[in-house]
Amino acid sequence: MKVKVDIISGFLGAGKTTLIKKLLEEKLNTEKLVIIENEFGEIGIDGVLLKESGIEIKEINSGCICCTLVGDFEKSISEVIDKFKPERIIIEPSGVGKLSEVIKACNSKNLEHLIELNMITAVVDVIKYDMYISNFSEFYKNQIKNAKTVILSRTQKVQSENIESVAKAIKALNSTANIVTTPWDEIKGENIIALAQQDMSISLENKLIESKKIVLKKHSHGKSCKCNHSKNHVHNDNCGCDNNHSADEVFEVWGLETPKRFNKSELGNILEGLKNDKIYGIVLRGKGIIQSFEDRKWIEFDFVPGEYEFRDSQADYTGRICFIGKNLNKTELAKLFEL
Repeated sequence: MKVKVDIISGFLGAGKTTLIKKLLEEKLNTEKLVIIENEFGEIGIDGVLLKESGIEIKEINSGCICCTLVGDFEKSISEVIDKFKPERIIIEPSGVGKLSEVIKACNSKNLEHLIELNMITAVVDVIKYDMYISNFSEFYKNQIKNAKTVILSRTQKVQSENIESVAKAIKALNSTANIVTTPWDEIKGENIIALAQQDMSISLENKLIESKKIVLKKHSHGKSCKCNHSKNHVHNDNCGCDNNHSADEVFEVWGLETPKRFNKSELGNILEGLKNDKIYGIVLRGKGIIQSFEDRKWIEFDFVPGEYEFRDSQADYTGRICFIGKNLNKTELAKLFEL
């Protein structure tokens, strides 16, 4: 079995080591793992800090994986697997390394039978974003563009408007990346890992489908169709059709990730407004996890036509909203929630 390899990158001082320690303490301490620490210099300070956790550390100093040390890196990976037989390897590249080159090194033919890439993350200091993107664009943008998950650090020290601005800029560079905007002391390490590992169980869309309040089914009203319904019929549990259906031709899903905080009354007005199907389309089911503007607590909402409910929730990696319906006007929905 191949060993999972996680890359936790980030520019100088972004908080990579702090994040790794959090993940070790809150989730990964039950796994047999090794950390490969790559310092750009002679002395590996972060490696000393991480050794306090009791985890095996392999240091590669005096250069970075992405340039002169590819041979040493491949050798280190092979030695680590042979000696420790880990379930997981975490690679913390040099802060001045290019993530694309680290990924390339991990995908080398000499390692393809030993490892598989798992989490590919970039830690971004929300306070230093503008300064670093202006002065170190080549390295900074490379890390963001090649990450599957971008984890913002120090978000507890800035206003929500700053977080929204940085998140928007990151999305412009990497539209497919998940972005963690919640302060680290509010979110569990296991939630960060589930997101970074692309665990579909945390998807709001998946949760909506599994709730079975709307059942997505596929059906084509062709000549062989015996359901006696019109082409525009919306299938659900009570439609009486004998065919196996899917909703690819009928239902749509729209979702939004946002660090924006909402007042409960404001959010209630938004959900009330969804009954206007001429503007937003037919919204049949909705779910969201957002942060309250009043007290910074997290709220989960459930929506069905004509009613909605709020309940307290644990912190999520960022605010998330998801709706299922028919003929959804995604542009207007986005305007509604972005305000």
